[in-house]
Amino acid sequence: MTASRFAAVTAAMEVAHHVGDYMLQTDVQSARKGARSDRLEECSEAESWTALAGHVASYHVAQVAALVVADRALGLKLRPGRVAAGVAISAVTHAVIDRRWPVREWMDRAGARKFREHGGAAHVDQAMHRVSLFASALVIAGGAR
Repeated sequence: MTASRFAAVTAAMEVAHHVGDYMLQTDVQSARKGARSDRLEECSEAESWTALAGHVASYHVAQVAALVVADRALGLKLRPGRVAAGVAISAVTHAVIDRRWPVREWMDRAGARKFREHGGAAHVDQAMHRVSLFASALVIAGGAR
């Protein structure tokens, strides 16, 4: 793996993260995607999972698009199997984090309950996503064609 390939993949994934998490996510997805115990509006378990699936799908369409553009524009020679594996890691971790309980559990066990209750959960959520994107980028950038 070259450092420049890793940096390019990381940059593409970071841009896609912002597009997918902020520009493509709908109000309904945001309100319903969390586990039912964390829901912001009344919905069924099926509606919650549907909202999560829609968000994760649009997020990862943006991610794949960014990786394809970066690969072609920069000649990264990314391996399709590694891209698929990295995107799969991202999709699974993103879905788990967005159920909201991992953030709550982490913060409560770390002694940060008051921080969570006063707006800190969004920051920890984003930090968890960044850690997952870092791992995904390592997998994706790990080898060239």
